[in-house]
Order: sequence, then C-alpha cells, then structure tokens
Amino acid sequence: MLEKQLGSRLRDLRTRRKRSLRALARDTGIALSFISAVENGRNSISVGKLKTLLDSLGTTLGEFFSDGAAPTPAKIVYRKAELVEISGQHKGLSYREVAPNRPGRALQLLVERYESGADTGPDLYRHEAEEAGVVLKGQLELTVEDEVHVLGPGDAYYFDSRRPHRFRNVGRGEVESVSVNTPPSF
Repeated sequence: MLEKQLGSRLRDLRTRRKRSLRALARDTGIALSFISAVENGRNSISVGKLKTLLDSLGTTLGEFFSDGAAPTPAKIVYRKAELVEISGQHKGLSYREVAPNRPGRALQLLVERYESGADTGPDLYRHEAEEAGVVLKGQLELTVEDEVHVLGPGDAYYFDSRRPHRFRNVGRGEVESVSVNTPPSF
C-alpha cells in the first residue's frame, strides 16, 4: 500500500473513531506532526508505530488492511492470492496474513518476507499475544528487550509479544519466515 493510501485510510479510521490528532498523539506518545505527515502521505511509518496507532484506535493490522469483505466461511485451504498483505510498507517488508476474516479464529498466521536490510523499524514494539515462528531462508535478527539473536534456516523462536521486540534482516539475501500470534493481535 502506498503512503497516500495508508495515510488516507488511517485518517478515515481516526475520524470514524472521533479522535483528534492531538488526542491520538497524546495517547500514543507519537508526535502530532509525524502522525499528520503520515495521514497526508508525506511520511512512511514503521510497523511498530503503525501498530501503536492502531491499538489506540481499537483495531489490528489485519483489520486495517482487510478489504472490508464479510467473514469468509471456515475453509481449509487458502491460496497464495488469498493472503492479505498487512505490512503497510513497500520498503522490503511483507507480512501476508492467512485467513484474516475467518470467524472465531484463535491465532494469526503470517508468511513473512524481509529484503536485505529490511526491518520492522528502529523502535521495539509490543502487542497482546504470544508469538512463535520459524526461519525458512536467510538470516533474521530478533531483538527481544535487550537480547539479540540471529536465526538461520530451521531456527525458531517463541516469546511473549508483550515484551518489546523487533525483527531485521542482517544477511545479504532475502529472509522468508512463517510466524503465528495467539490471540490474533497483529
């Protein structure tokens, strides 16, 4: 999603929730000028900061990026074209969600891709969930609070997502991984 589309969608959500820029900035600790620039398509935003704004507005990344379609019936197979991009960025980071509109789901499954040097942003972020994943390809750096780990193909992680964390591709090639959050909160 381009910055202008993301910003417009964020502004629409904020106004539907009857929240002022000032109140959103105060509640999240993110500068009013930064939020305004994002809403006007003049600034990009990290996944962590977007997640912080959306938490304050009472929605998840999956809900924010969904097309608003009615919940899909409980199906078994989701084809590649049915996965929904929720990263909101076009700068080397992709989070494709499996079954975003599935009714009553207890977990959130993501297929992730990080281009060389891509990361979730300079700020550590947190959300209400447990998180686990496995690296399929590349070298993924995981920071949880003050612990830094580099994971390669076949390496896995599991942690409480309420602990501040971030992900970064520290290798030369692309990173591919699969992760799950429960309950769905990202």
